[in-house]
Amino acid sequence: MRRRTPNLRAPGAPALGSRLAALAPAALVALVALNAAAPSPALAAGAPLAAPLVESKWLKLDGVPKEWPVALVSLGNRVQGKPSKADLSAQAAIAYDDARVYVAADVTDDALRGGADHVKLVLGFPGGKVQEVALYPGEPGKTAGSVKLPGGKVVAGAKVVEAPRSGGYTLEASIPWSAFPEAATTRVGLRAGFFVHDVDGGGGVDAVVGSAASEAYASLSPLATEPELALADGLLRSKGIRGPAKFDLVADVAGDAMRERVIVHERYLIVLGPGFRKGAQYYFEDLGIDANDGMLPSLTARDLTGDGQAELILRKRSGSGAKYREVMHVLQFGAGDTPKPIFQHEVAIATDKGSVVNEVEFVPDGAKMAIRVEPGKATRYDASNYAEGVETTYDPLLLPWGSIKSQLYKLTGAVFTKASEQRQAAAAGPRAEGPRPRAEEARGAAKPPALSPAEMLDKVYALYRRDRGASSSKPRFDLGADVASGREPERVLLHDRDLVVFGKGFRGGTGYAFMTLAQFASPADIRSVSARDLTGDGKAEIIVHGTVRAAAPKEAGAGTVDRDVVLIFRVEGESIQRIFAAEVARSIGDKKVSGELKFVRVGDKVGIELAPGRAVEWTEQTYPFNQDKGPVGGFEPLLLPWGGAQPVRYVWNGSLFAK
Repeated sequence: MRRRTPNLRAPGAPALGSRLAALAPAALVALVALNAAAPSPALAAGAPLAAPLVESKWLKLDGVPKEWPVALVSLGNRVQGKPSKADLSAQAAIAYDDARVYVAADVTDDALRGGADHVKLVLGFPGGKVQEVALYPGEPGKTAGSVKLPGGKVVAGAKVVEAPRSGGYTLEASIPWSAFPEAATTRVGLRAGFFVHDVDGGGGVDAVVGSAASEAYASLSPLATEPELALADGLLRSKGIRGPAKFDLVADVAGDAMRERVIVHERYLIVLGPGFRKGAQYYFEDLGIDANDGMLPSLTARDLTGDGQAELILRKRSGSGAKYREVMHVLQFGAGDTPKPIFQHEVAIATDKGSVVNEVEFVPDGAKMAIRVEPGKATRYDASNYAEGVETTYDPLLLPWGSIKSQLYKLTGAVFTKASEQRQAAAAGPRAEGPRPRAEEARGAAKPPALSPAEMLDKVYALYRRDRGASSSKPRFDLGADVASGREPERVLLHDRDLVVFGKGFRGGTGYAFMTLAQFASPADIRSVSARDLTGDGKAEIIVHGTVRAAAPKEAGAGTVDRDVVLIFRVEGESIQRIFAAEVARSIGDKKVSGELKFVRVGDKVGIELAPGRAVEWTEQTYPFNQDKGPVGGFEPLLLPWGGAQPVRYVWNGSLFAK
């Protein structure tokens, strides 16, 4: 189980264009093998306990935790009694896999009393529920250890192995997740605490030390599981994010029975969970908002489609301060690991002249929900003075004086479409500048008849630049490629770090889609953008080459770890979806390992083949990283030129490239 060095962690996948404690990177306990000669680190106030995902075959439960993947932390709180360190002190650690929780402890105690002295593990679940088990060491050579629930019931399938030592004892334990009923659906956003009970005589507890001041939910430390550790080591560290999350929800949003954690840190939407991306990675999306300007007023999760899994409902604003336009987005993960927009509607506008805010209601529609949008309320605006532009990318704001009283959207196939519309008498429009069309008449026009298609595309590009606050600089890459529905090619741009798509047949020629390639620290890290039909459907996919940079681990020396990556995107409907990503090289300074990526013909499609390459100034003995066994940070692993790695081929299966 001992590793040569920690595996490199990197941010999760890129994406489209109840509060819990934040997982600050500086607070994480280092993931290093236990060194018995070194003092155990103390757990700082508010810092999370680290709980790595392990393989059970790594763990040899012999009662001596000398090869654990995480350091034991000191339990520095005197919860009961006033024991000295010589009388009672302890360290403990926790790890897990899909089936079990593992605990290690090292206890200083003047006398081990089997069946009485014990270590208690307390888990806190979102919402404040607390569940616990007690680990009782046995008497060596006489009785076996046991794990018990409150009330004394023995946990079936659990195991405790103790090992007496001079002045105390150590133990290791294996506990089925089933001992914690809440864990059947929730294994992220947890809290945890260790409490060591010392019974010196008479049957009563004489002293307790713990990782927290009490067993109450609010007192427990956050428990950082594998995807939460990856988030802290990756995105949060690379972006210097240390503050609390703006939103932190726990809901079942992905394609399994477990609940995921949905977080917004600054401008980033993050999703992670025990079954999501194999429980070791996370998804993130740059929302393209000002993190400190209230531009994401709400984020909720609710099942709108009747499939038992929640959709994400967020309201996002473009603009700044008190001048903005607000759009409601409904995102669905379904069985995939990237979200797809299934509903978008402008719902508010605010300027220095006034504001209009629509009302949105979710109403039952059999096992599903329908979405009703009504004009709502206007402040200081009316038909005589409202002259704002009409949104054309998605359904625009309803105006209280307009001809639409309400709109009802129902799920049709995979998206919400307008099912019905109630009309009302419209008020006269503004007249200060002479006759002009009413707002509802302008809304009905797909595009101004005076504009040619080329002029309209210029307007769409200008709209993107306005919405994103783009500078006057030109795009770094500008392609013409048939990437979406329709007969004419689209324009594909890389502007700063935004991948932008628009065209005559895309969104009626009046809108655009974009995706921020947020895993790249700088636009200069994106080296190329090209297009090629890889799926055999006659539409090209977008291929991006670039370099993801991260601070090198201490074991690897100073500098940065540069990961050369290839990302492949597909335009689906009106959005951009990532369908493949792979690491093809890794370097620190002049030292580099390069793999090979080839496009190979597979029937009427093009497959992707990854193969080992070569190393420069590194050997198998000096290379400071392990061969990754699976995707890291959303990227298929770099294949090393040693250890017997074989080429791997990926083929399009209708939704992504799979082995």
